[in-house]
Amino acid sequence: MKRSIFAVLLAGFFTLLAVQVDAAGLKKALIIYHNDWGNTPTELKTELQSRGYTVSMTDSGTSGLNALTTFSNLLASGDQLLVYLAGHGSNPRWNRSDTSTGTAASHYIEFNNGTLYVSQVAPLFEKIANNGASLAVIDGSCNGGESVLYGMGKNYCIMSTTGLYSPGLTGFPVPSDAIGKDSTPAAFGMWWDAHKSASWLNGQIVLALPERINQRLYRNDNTDITNLSLFLRPSIGILTSLDLGGWNLHYQYCYLYRLIYPDDYAALDAAEKAKFTNSVDTYLSSMHGYSDPAQTFFSRLDSYLNNSMLLNSAAAVYSANYSNVWKTLANDPAWNVSGEPGKYASQMKGVTPDAYTGTSGFMKMAGEIDFLMTVLKTGYAEQEDLLRQIDAAAKDLYGPFNVASIIKLTPVQKAWPPESAEQLKKFNNFERSLLNRFELIDRNLKIDRRNLLMKPGVMRPVAQPTAAPTGRPVMRLMPIRNLNQVNQPAVAAVGKSDAKQTIDLGMQKYEPGFRTVVPVDKVGISHGLINAMKKQKLEELIGKFKAISPTLSYAEGRISFLLSIVEDSISKVQGSNGCSCEQKTF
Repeated sequence: MKRSIFAVLLAGFFTLLAVQVDAAGLKKALIIYHNDWGNTPTELKTELQSRGYTVSMTDSGTSGLNALTTFSNLLASGDQLLVYLAGHGSNPRWNRSDTSTGTAASHYIEFNNGTLYVSQVAPLFEKIANNGASLAVIDGSCNGGESVLYGMGKNYCIMSTTGLYSPGLTGFPVPSDAIGKDSTPAAFGMWWDAHKSASWLNGQIVLALPERINQRLYRNDNTDITNLSLFLRPSIGILTSLDLGGWNLHYQYCYLYRLIYPDDYAALDAAEKAKFTNSVDTYLSSMHGYSDPAQTFFSRLDSYLNNSMLLNSAAAVYSANYSNVWKTLANDPAWNVSGEPGKYASQMKGVTPDAYTGTSGFMKMAGEIDFLMTVLKTGYAEQEDLLRQIDAAAKDLYGPFNVASIIKLTPVQKAWPPESAEQLKKFNNFERSLLNRFELIDRNLKIDRRNLLMKPGVMRPVAQPTAAPTGRPVMRLMPIRNLNQVNQPAVAAVGKSDAKQTIDLGMQKYEPGFRTVVPVDKVGISHGLINAMKKQKLEELIGKFKAISPTLSYAEGRISFLLSIVEDSISKVQGSNGCSCEQKTF
């Protein structure tokens, strides 16, 4: 029986309506949280609801997994899902030489009730994405870079707010702040995109915590530089860790802690004091377990900083997006970058965009990273040498027998990295207190750390017009006396002498702020007759050891800003097909 024309038209109308409804799609969000994240999950919920999302919130790992399972069976092409994992993260990668993706599957996130492993959620993420839904995930946990590493090359967007081996801050950053800067529909794009939510998030992180170089916004861009950054940034942080206000000396229970930080040691209870029985050799051997594998990642960074062809391509990307680069890094869309370049100088460790304009400015940026990395490596070596000198001076002052009686052959097990959220909070508070202490010493001694870092001369390579048989540019080195004048087309390693000059100058400037009186009877080593000259020598060595740290901290923070730009620019060049985060709308 033939249908009437009206019936056909009516059927067509409903078909068109159905297509329109499907095209609009479902907009879902899932927030799984721990109470330590405070109001951040709720603020994200409010922001997403204002964008038409139906938001589910739970503090249970089991409920979260059930919700993801439901979404994997419900969502299809045209639908959108945003997932925020706001919990405490585990560290599955105890071996610093382990770079395998498989290890990331063991990363888990702890919520108020229960946990979720990458191995549990990643298959559901893949299923949702394979069904055609647009999926974006933010792992806000410690060591959240494991989720990004596991998701490299997948057809969903996954991001983390910290790298591997990396502590994070609870409730930080606040994703709703970055999302609110973008129109609807948005995407977690970078500064070269129309939608820049990922770069706004990155600006939040880096501007607030430049010294914590392990933290930035990581995406599963599936480029070599992105993969490297997950390992590189935490490795750079190792170069400031021999002192770190005594944190590692304490929690690796080196006996010298009582001499270098006598007041802090005196405040401990008897049970904790009894643990400080590890030798300097034990301490340094343990720290080398972190720093030695890091050399691989530093070498890979060096290869980038000396690749003139790649840097030229990345420089063009940077130059074409100059204003957006700096606006997002400062997390300020209203910043007049050219008209007011110094607006964020104090927060950016003296970095100002007008010092890095155009392609030559990008090359200068890469050169400065190279120099600052050499400063960090030189400072680490200097502090290691000073620890050995302090050890020898302590034995000379108190007697080898008295010192040897403290040290045990079986090392005390270190208490860091922690599994406890409370211990992590303690570290976060300690870190902030340490940075405040450095700033107070700066003010008291009237020190401008920018001048300490920018005065030494450096060496830079210049590409020649002829080519070597390999087809690569031939390089020759030429001296540059001021990093602000580096405008060369390629970069090479700087001489250690300039870095040593920087460290020595900083040590000289800061030593008055770190003078330490070692009390004779409060450090667990008693001696009736103390030689005043030997005691003074020990205290001078301790002052020098601690006086290196502010320079290293400042160099680390400055690198964090500059490296963020170089990483992103190179990743753009390497990612010819773009990243899923730029293609998945929310």
